[in-house]
Amino acid sequence: MKPLLFPTFTLAAAFLPATLSAAEDAPWTFDLTLYGLAAGMTGDVIVKGVPADVDVGFDKIWDNLEMGVMGKVRVGRGRWAFNADVIYMGLGAAKNNVSADVDQWVVEPSLSYRIADNFEVLAGVRYNHLGITIDGPFGLTPSGTEEWWDPIVGANFALPFAEKFSFNVRGDVGGFGIGSDLTWQAFPFLGWQISDACSVQAGYRLVYTDYDTGSGANRFKYDMLTHGPQVGLTIRF
Repeated sequence: MKPLLFPTFTLAAAFLPATLSAAEDAPWTFDLTLYGLAAGMTGDVIVKGVPADVDVGFDKIWDNLEMGVMGKVRVGRGRWAFNADVIYMGLGAAKNNVSADVDQWVVEPSLSYRIADNFEVLAGVRYNHLGITIDGPFGLTPSGTEEWWDPIVGANFALPFAEKFSFNVRGDVGGFGIGSDLTWQAFPFLGWQISDACSVQAGYRLVYTDYDTGSGANRFKYDMLTHGPQVGLTIRF
């Protein structure tokens, strides 16, 4: 995880001076979110030239999930905020008598700026670390590990519709051939502000990644849509 430190702290270093100068009188906020994502996976992977289809619905997640850790931290002052989202999932999936074990880290540091009360823009990076083992045809069991960074840009939108409820959308797009050819994320969800210090969210999250490198027997491909319901709890300190 050491490769995560430099870009994460670089974003944090860029965030702090801007925050201090632009919002000297604004209070600091610290939000911690713990959430569960029942992620299904649909797409194709290729490891060392051996292909496999992956098709696991989110309703089968508990049969295929080996381990999962998910959380988010947000530190804000005034209109600025530094965010860090972390997901780890170990999944096993099979289709057409070919199985794949996928260990995936996704770490997403980003810097956001609130343009209006209910709308903010963001920019950051999405770090992907994948370890895949395929139990393929003819007794082949290729395995491989890849890691890469994707620049992303996006926005958060919130629409209050009752005293303590809101409809929210988080979306971003990135890759641009720097890491992935394309990556995007969409997360519409409902929020319930239980108190000043506590809120809950429930929605449906979709993350698509198209990454391809190498050729022939060294080809690694990850063309995958990860999607499913997500429920979270946020505590503000």
